[in-house]
Parts: sequence; structure tokens; C-alpha cells
Amino acid sequence: MHDTASTSSLPAVTREHVRERLSRALPLVPFTAEEAPAPPVEPKPGRGRPLTLAADHLWLGLLWAVIEGLDGYRALTRYLATQALGRFAPVSLTPNAVLQRLQQAGLQPLQDLFGWLGTWLQSYVAPPACELAPFASHILALDESKLDAVVRRLPGPRQHRKGDPALLAGKVAALFDIRQQRWLRLQYVSDALRNCKLDVLALLEELPWHSLLLFDLGYFSFPCFDYLSQRGLYWISRYREKTRYQLVHVYYQHGVILDAVVWLGSAQGPRTGRAVRLVRFGDGKQIRLYLTNVLDPLQLPMGDIARLYARRWDIELAFLTIKELFGLHHWWSSQLPLLLQQLAVALLLAQLVQALRLHIAEQADCDPFDVSLPLLVKHLPHLLRARLHPVEWILTHGQKQRFVRPSSRFQVVAPAIPSEQITPLPAELVLTRKANYRTYKPRPPRPASNKRKKSPPRSSASTPPPPTKGA
Repeated sequence: MHDTASTSSLPAVTREHVRERLSRALPLVPFTAEEAPAPPVEPKPGRGRPLTLAADHLWLGLLWAVIEGLDGYRALTRYLATQALGRFAPVSLTPNAVLQRLQQAGLQPLQDLFGWLGTWLQSYVAPPACELAPFASHILALDESKLDAVVRRLPGPRQHRKGDPALLAGKVAALFDIRQQRWLRLQYVSDALRNCKLDVLALLEELPWHSLLLFDLGYFSFPCFDYLSQRGLYWISRYREKTRYQLVHVYYQHGVILDAVVWLGSAQGPRTGRAVRLVRFGDGKQIRLYLTNVLDPLQLPMGDIARLYARRWDIELAFLTIKELFGLHHWWSSQLPLLLQQLAVALLLAQLVQALRLHIAEQADCDPFDVSLPLLVKHLPHLLRARLHPVEWILTHGQKQRFVRPSSRFQVVAPAIPSEQITPLPAELVLTRKANYRTYKPRPPRPASNKRKKSPPRSSASTPPPPTKGA
């Protein structure tokens, strides 16, 4: 369904227009799944002692150290000295030598491997983890997550008090593919308290046409809504409380249930240039409200909107996976190059484990979330060390050992509106207007705190009472 052209001239919402109002995006996209790796270039032999630890051995050891749950570079050094990895024999080195090799290698080898892995997973034949919204080319969840604080061991971090935001290792903003359960694009930002809207454009560059974005209220913005619609991208967002809107057309209304086309904003204040769709219903616990630019209720029913937005939780679980299951709650170093290497290794392992989970679900004919990811990550090294095929072993013993069990994810219950009760959208209705975006002065960043406010101390007998009126 296409929007009817407006009779008034609608200003084009260009990329520069949105950049001006959403601030400037940092070109910090260290990981991408769009490029294939270039062939490795062997270093020329130079002066000094020849290398005893091959590059492939180094990276394989780092991957195994993370998946084994080791806690630092000293443990990695002992692992390399005592364990044979594939065709590589144990190599005895000092921790400083391993650190020096990793610092010299940088992040490029892991970037190349991440790009190759993303290309391979994109062509890997696997059933989609979400069959909703078949009209969308991709279903992507957009979100960010703060990284944990570094340990105060070096002089730089030690100058900050415990709990200081300056100790945070930054944050990661990402696009997560809901159907393939893989990271599509990631962006590292060193300032953990930076507003997420300032860097969103760098993630949305060159997205496939008619991709469907799911995002939280942190990205709620009138110019962003218009910009995504103009670029041919679909989106679903929650309704932000106290946002003004005016009804344009009502598809269906009964009690608290509402499905309508609305204008966001007020006539004299900030407002969007394109009409959007508002759906509202109650599920017995709370009133749920969603916004989307898919205006046809037959193309995207109310129930599918609720179920799709519930899948936004997939990216939260993906962040939890790299933090809890692959050890990003404990940083091996506070140096940025080594920190990014550990982050990249955790992301690589998460990609592989998610692909293995989808493959197991396909073979077991179950939902991917019925396969326990924590148990899979915990027991995968033991299965590989025992030379057991993980898929065959889980298919044989999975249900008995609770590797495969019914998922406990919350299921949103939304009303189903019959198509004959939906009032069609009039063909002559104008769905575009002149937008008005207001630039607000950004608030200073402040960390979230769950500490309760301390009550004022009680006045003692020696404290004079406060003055009264007329005193």
C-alpha cells in the first residue's frame, strides 16, 4: 500500500538533515559482515629470534581460551604451553611475549574472520528463527549495551574511584538479525554514556531495502521516523508516554483496542512529516501501545506487531550471551586494543554457537529457543575434546539432559481483528505534511543508579530549630 502524495510541498528529509538534529555519527564500525577477508600476508623474516608461535596458533589459542572460560593472559600462556591445539604442538612462552604478539597483530585478523564468517552464515542453509513479516527483506533489532568496568590495576584506571563511569569499557551498538540469529553490524563507542541517537546513522548506512527495524524508546525521534520511511525501511517502536498525536483514520476501535493512522506531534510544536500507525490493546496485565510505518493492517496485523516487538528481546539475550557465557564481564586487560580483541573473539564464538543452535533446532524439529544456549556453551568444549559430534550427541541425549526443553519465553497475547471489521483507508486521504523538528539541548550524561536516596539526618538537641515566619 502506497501513501497518497501530498498537495503541499514536503521537504526532503536528507541524511544531512537528520545528522544535524541527531548529532554526528562516529565512524567507529570495527566489525562488519559485508566484506570477505583478504588473503593473509606473511611477514618477512627480519632480524632477531624467529617466531616460535604461529599466527594461526595464537588466534586458535585465544579462541579456545575464551570458550574454555580462562581468566587472563597468564592462563592463556599456560594453556599454550600445556595443550596441543589441532596440528600445533605446545609452545612455551612468557605472558609478555604473548601480549606483545597480540598487540602487534591488532584487530584486523579478527575483523577479516568476522567478515568471512558473516558471509558464510548468510549463505548457510538454515530455517529462519522468525517467520513473521514475510514482506520484509530482513528483521533487525537495533540496540546498544554498556560494557562492564575494567579492573583498577594500571595507573590510569586506578586514579578513578570504584563505580566511576570513566572505568566503563565503552559500549557496543549493534544490529542483530532476528531470522538468522547473528550479528549483522556492530559499532564500538568509547563513551559509555553517549546518547545512542548520536551514532545511529553509522549503523543504518546501506541497509537492505524494506528491512524491518525493531528498536526501543532510546531511538524514539521524529526526524528518525521520517528518515527511515523515506529510505524505504519499515520500523516498529513502542509509544513514548505523553507523546501527542491526532487521529487521522480509525481502522478499528472497541473499548481499549485501537488500530488507527495518526499524526505524531502537535500542530504548533514538533511534528512528523509522515503519518504513522498506532495500535493499542490490553493483554490482561498492562496496556500496550506500538507505533509503526506499516499502515496496512492486513499486511501487518496487530498481533504480529506485538509478537515482532517481543522478538526485540533477542538482541538483549545476544548481549547477555557475550557478557555472561563468553566472559565479557571480566576484562583481561584495560588497554583498548586488547579489549577490542577480547570483544571480537566473544562475538565470533557467539556467531558460531548461534548457528549451531539453529542447526540443532532444525534437526530436532523444534523452536531454536527450545535449545538451551547456556548448556550448549558450557558443554561444547568437553564434547569437542572427547571427539564427540555435538549435534549427534545432543540429538541423542538432549531431551534427557535438558539440552532440549520447552522454552520459557513470555508470549504476548494480542486480539485478532477480523478483516471484515476493518474500515479501509480512504484513497484521497493525505498522509504527508510539512514536518517541524525541534532541536533540544542534550542533557549532560549521568550514570544510572539504583541507590536509594539517603534520608536527611534527624536534628539533635544541640541543633537550633529552623526559623519560623515573622521571626
